[in-house]
Amino acid sequence: MKDKQRHTPDGFKDSLPQKFHYKLKLKEKIEKEFYLSGYAPISSPMLEYSEVFEGAGSAPLHQMYRLIGRDGDILALRSDMTPPVARISATHYTPADAPLRFYYTENAFRCHESYKGKAGEFSESGVELIGASGIEADAEVIALAVNSLLVAGLSDFRFCVSHVDFLIGALEESGLPDDKKAVVLQCLASHNIAAAESVLKDVNLSLRLKLLFERMNLLTGGLDMLNEVETFVSNRASAHALKMLRELYDVLSDYDLSDHILFDLGMTGTLDYYTGVVFRGYARGTGFSLLDGGRYDNLVKQYGQDLPAVGFALKLDNLATILNSEEGPVSDALIAYTKDGRKAALRKAAYLRSNGLRVENCLIAGEPRDFYVAEAKKRGIPRLFYFEGGDEE
Repeated sequence: MKDKQRHTPDGFKDSLPQKFHYKLKLKEKIEKEFYLSGYAPISSPMLEYSEVFEGAGSAPLHQMYRLIGRDGDILALRSDMTPPVARISATHYTPADAPLRFYYTENAFRCHESYKGKAGEFSESGVELIGASGIEADAEVIALAVNSLLVAGLSDFRFCVSHVDFLIGALEESGLPDDKKAVVLQCLASHNIAAAESVLKDVNLSLRLKLLFERMNLLTGGLDMLNEVETFVSNRASAHALKMLRELYDVLSDYDLSDHILFDLGMTGTLDYYTGVVFRGYARGTGFSLLDGGRYDNLVKQYGQDLPAVGFALKLDNLATILNSEEGPVSDALIAYTKDGRKAALRKAAYLRSNGLRVENCLIAGEPRDFYVAEAKKRGIPRLFYFEGGDEE
């Protein structure tokens, strides 16, 4: 029987100083990039009314941690920051205030049916651009997403970009009933190409659409791939999606970031509220995304204001794992002293701290100076201040 006093629940873990210190440094770098791009910090309650997430296209209800409040209301731990930010935008601002630029770093919570290494609590750093539509807004957010990985120290990564209307239009053109369309989209969202093909195999498709769906796992590439795929579809929605992606590429080229962009037309948004461009960031050689985002023009109006929006969330824990550093905090100086030197030593420590240095008290008195020299060396502390009397030795 597990000793529950000595363990954390499945999906939850402690953050020890080495990893947590490094994660905080990543957070600081990323948030500085957000701030310098004109975004303002925002925070939402960890607990929301369950209705904030219900019907919003966020995580399904069975993945939410829910509880009953003292007044009998059903509350939920936030499973996703986008619905709370949409609620804040609709209830505290008006369209006249747009565009609204927000950034956050918060913990979110999800209850997975089978953990298999999945976290029940995870940190996300993200931005939401509320009240701005069009390719320029999409490109600004994607550029900020790319730059956030660059400033964090990641260089070998790619962004997969798509538009939800491409597949929606192709499925409309196929004539599939709505229930089967939903199944195909769900299969593609979970990267289960074989399951999607099994749904489509008995459908009487045009030759062009049949070729398109048969090569769904190959619809990845650059502008040449977009031009080739355009010959497989004849519906307006898919054609419009391809046009938007070309325009987006042009803008990202002006940001000098197009080298990080790869189109993946088989990709769908992992959350149901996406309505336009969707994107994910991957480090090379990994199978999980570091960052997910896209446009969600219909979400904010569920809370009372009709405002278009686009944003992303960066998975801070995944990024810290990829960068694989456990650099813990190291003090700038070690203070050591005898009883007679204590007052002067503590004054010196206070002075150094007031100037921004991290100063550690040895807390061991009465040893010779060489002992403290060895102690500083053992901890990797570059400077020692030793006080035997009223003066520094």
